Amino acid sequence: MKKILNTTTLFLVLIATAIVSSSCTNLSPEKTFEIAALNSNLLSRFGSKEINEKLQSEPQVYDETQKKMIPSTYQDSFKYDITNLEARLKTIQDIPEDEDNRELLQASKDLFSYAIAKQKEGYVPIGKLKDEKAPSEQIEKAIADFDASTQSEIEAKFTKLMNVAQTYVDKHNINAKIGI
Repeated sequence: MKKILNTTTLFLVLIATAIVSSSCTNLSPEKTFEIAALNSNLLSRFGSKEINEKLQSEPQVYDETQKKMIPSTYQDSFKYDITNLEARLKTIQDIPEDEDNRELLQASKDLFSYAIAKQKEGYVPIGKLKDEKAPSEQIEKAIADFDASTQSEIEAKFTKLMNVAQTYVDKHNINAKIGI
């Protein structure tokens, strides 16, 4: 009798664990939309607007040991921001793809991957110029060149994500306004 009880208990624990773990990985359409589309707001100031804003403020990074923001270089400050974007991309990548969310997730991953790569190529060197006290004309030219080489592509990727997100919102009756 005790053996049957132990086996039954073990079986029930396994079923409960399976239910809990599957419910944790199957996100609702609302949560999927939030992670894949709303996080793109972090990229809404991509390019010269964001770079100039960062260069006008004191550079900072988060120090885990002190649990606060601390002064840093512009280069490290941009790297810190890129690390945060990479964490958001990882969250998007962790969502299991299916027929329903595939287009939304792929558009989001495409946008974030592009933005991260371009920030590494552009933001970080511009931060280095600022740290090295390069002439403002040189920094301004680097920013203008960055915008010229990235703006049309980032806007196209952002627009594609917003269009796909609108379709997803409509399909799932999610209360959200999509701005393109």
